[in-house]
Amino acid sequence: MELTTQTTICLVIFVLAIASYLINKLPMAMTSLMAMFLLIVTGCIDPSQALANFSNSSAVIMASMFVVAAGLNRTQMVHKISNLVYKVSGGSFTKGMVGYVLVTLLVAQVVPSAVLIFSICYPLVADYCRKLGISPSKAMFSIGIIAISCVALLPIGSGAASYITYNTLLETYGSTGYEFTMFSQMIAKLPMMVCLVLYAIFLAPKFAPDKGEIVSDAQGRSAKEQKPLDPVREVLGYSIFLVVVLCLIFIDYLPLESWQVCMGGALLTVLAGVLSEREAVANMNLPVVFLYVGGLTMGQALVGTGAGELIGNGIASMLGENPSGYLVGFVFFMIPFVLTQVMVNHSVMQSIQPITIMTCVALGYNPVGPLILTITGSLTAYMSPLATPTVPLMMSVGGYNQKDLLKMSWLPAIIVCITAVGWTMTIFPV
Repeated sequence: MELTTQTTICLVIFVLAIASYLINKLPMAMTSLMAMFLLIVTGCIDPSQALANFSNSSAVIMASMFVVAAGLNRTQMVHKISNLVYKVSGGSFTKGMVGYVLVTLLVAQVVPSAVLIFSICYPLVADYCRKLGISPSKAMFSIGIIAISCVALLPIGSGAASYITYNTLLETYGSTGYEFTMFSQMIAKLPMMVCLVLYAIFLAPKFAPDKGEIVSDAQGRSAKEQKPLDPVREVLGYSIFLVVVLCLIFIDYLPLESWQVCMGGALLTVLAGVLSEREAVANMNLPVVFLYVGGLTMGQALVGTGAGELIGNGIASMLGENPSGYLVGFVFFMIPFVLTQVMVNHSVMQSIQPITIMTCVALGYNPVGPLILTITGSLTAYMSPLATPTVPLMMSVGGYNQKDLLKMSWLPAIIVCITAVGWTMTIFPV
């Protein structure tokens, strides 16, 4: 691919943005919006496309779920659940993490969005940590990594029908004689899931920083400072949160989209008096939303200018001629894994899946294993705030910077790579 002026400019802005995240002298949201502005003025992305990202459905979901979660925190439910877990665990942080990690894993099978999964679970974990007098920073990465990497892993909820989508892709791109079953992904990903659960419970807290109470969790502090809600608003706070969660679980059967459910829940939280208008605005956590919007724009610019394709082709060139199945699996894990650290993971997944299938067709290989590894690599998306909206949210409520993220994420990334490639390419050989 020819290296054009726009491609070069986009790559330079991208490198400068990553450097700024690593140096951490500017707020990440500021860096993200500055990079977005530079991409617009240099013509790397159309202004209308960049502006439209402020109304992206994921951005609306993030801001809305912050408000809905704050409404739940304003009630006594979070504290009651924390008291129960505290009693059952005997005040043990590790035993408590066993419960919360498994709850997050369960929620991840029925809610098809990592940012929603994390938004549902983090208030409970934060309150439990406060009760133990332990920094919530010790636990947030554990919850985040499960929410991101284990979404729809089992054939429950949206995961029960995903194999139909992948079989359609195989047919579309000319792969015949091979197909997914309902259990293909579960069989391939179970060892990875077990490793991540064990890491999240026992090792992640050891790598996590101790930063005291999370700055952005204003709702947790305000719940302590304010008097309890009256019984009616207390019940409304519970009900709104539960209805939103149930609607998200059964969203495929409703005439609504996820962002509409979340926004409606946020509005009802204010209309019901669970939160005041000022409290709702304060809990939207706009810096996290701005960070996501800027990251989304960067990903679009990388695709639009060809910079993302240039990166992907450079990695794909490692394949060579007549590669072994394990090498094919490794490369098609690594391509989305590398790209998803700088581009939104679902965009990476959609972009690389056709390349994976067409490469396997050209080689005469079974594409099922490499395609599963493409999906797995795209979901190993927790080393950069550009990877998925869940990461900036996790960084915000955990008080993490980019260096913290790298320290906590390198080991699980290696574990996932070795486990996923070795096991998947053994049970789905090319």
